[in-house]
Amino acid sequence: MNNELKNYTGEDIDVQFHKERCIHAAECVNGLPEVFDVKEKPWINADGAFADKVAEIVERCPSGALEYVRKDGGVHETPPHKTIIDYRENYVMYVKGDLEIKKGDEEINAIRASLCGCGHSHNKPFCDESYECES
Repeated sequence: MNNELKNYTGEDIDVQFHKERCIHAAECVNGLPEVFDVKEKPWINADGAFADKVAEIVERCPSGALEYVRKDGGVHETPPHKTIIDYRENYVMYVKGDLEIKKGDEEINAIRASLCGCGHSHNKPFCDESYECES
């Protein structure tokens, strides 16, 4: 698995992007376009809004492709008390919790993830929105 992680540094908050986990749910670009703008380079401006708002929008990302690190003493994301699995008709499993995802010898710790439920993803265990799953 390609673990490409990009860090976008801000004064009060850093935003991290795991490209291989993104399923383009667009919660970020629709929720806070002044921070998340795919037409700009870089596409994330961590100083484009208050850190509390950036954190709120990052936590809406169902795939866990976006994470953040608070540098202003603000509250960090915490997993829900119980793990939640939201299985969708398009074979995506949105999972929230204190997650430890294993793939062979690799261990991925996350709070949010979109996992493949059809078996056709080329990015297992993560969903890649493969159109093959509809067949």
